Amino acid sequence: MFKKLMASLGMGAAKVNLVLDNEQCRIGEKVRGKFLVEGGNVEQGIHTLDLDIAMKVIIKGKEFNKVVDTVRVARDFHIKAGETREIPFEHIIPLHYPISKGSVSYSLVTKMDIAQAVDTDDKDRLVILPSREMALVFDALAALDFKEKIGSGKIERLGQEFEYYPTTLFAEQLKELEFKFYAEDNRIKLFFELELIGGYMRNGLEHHTEMDLPAELLSSGSVQEVAGFIKEFLENELNQVSIQGPRMAPSYQHMQHGSQRPGFGGFMGGMVAGMIGGAMLGSLFGDEEGEDAGDAGGGEEVSEDGFDFGLGDFGDDEF
Repeated sequence: MFKKLMASLGMGAAKVNLVLDNEQCRIGEKVRGKFLVEGGNVEQGIHTLDLDIAMKVIIKGKEFNKVVDTVRVARDFHIKAGETREIPFEHIIPLHYPISKGSVSYSLVTKMDIAQAVDTDDKDRLVILPSREMALVFDALAALDFKEKIGSGKIERLGQEFEYYPTTLFAEQLKELEFKFYAEDNRIKLFFELELIGGYMRNGLEHHTEMDLPAELLSSGSVQEVAGFIKEFLENELNQVSIQGPRMAPSYQHMQHGSQRPGFGGFMGGMVAGMIGGAMLGSLFGDEEGEDAGDAGGGEEVSEDGFDFGLGDFGDDEF
């Protein structure tokens, strides 16, 4: 009786620990491990064993935390006194998760609900890496002598944005390029914003364009082939700019909210690589915090369809 009383207060009760095969996992792949449930001094019933995937984002110095997924691991089982039970675990990292970069970080929180006793939990770090296709693009830009800027990977209105600047090739035409990933039907699309230099009329202007990376090119895994594809694309775009002038508006600005939108917004239902965006911050952080985040980004109003929270850039945190 005394042991049961103490276990109900959390002393000598069952414990749980998550052991990951690797704390780093790529987008689109599975994080794997096992739960070790260790019995205490008495047999106890376990109502639920769940795993929360928690994301932390720092916006203008303010920290936001939200559970982005909950994995149901086990339900209604008993653990005997002194028993150790292993429960295997795996979970695929969805395409809409931003990667761990800048002010974005993740943790795995294990929660075990023990019948008539104090619940127990465990917390582990998780690093989400770019998908293999995303990493191929990053490597290709490096091969073209582009350097990633400090603060790249921050969250802004339409998702996680990556910023690069040229050091040799294109250095006389581009100040920097910014892009977001979009994934659908086994293909990757990059939405570019090119900041132009060269001439009084064009210096500082932005040219918006989009580039489709064919599935067969990505499946080759060749950094040099992808680099050549990007190089040719940028050369053609800059040539068109010299003739027709820059395209000032992004092509995705007219996408409609809801099922008609083919991908932007992540949590709104599309397949988006490394993007969450202001559009889903209402569901991610809650309405009140979403409004606070809007204030942090400049105090602009939320649009009626919830697509643009006026968040702007969330900061220039080093990574």
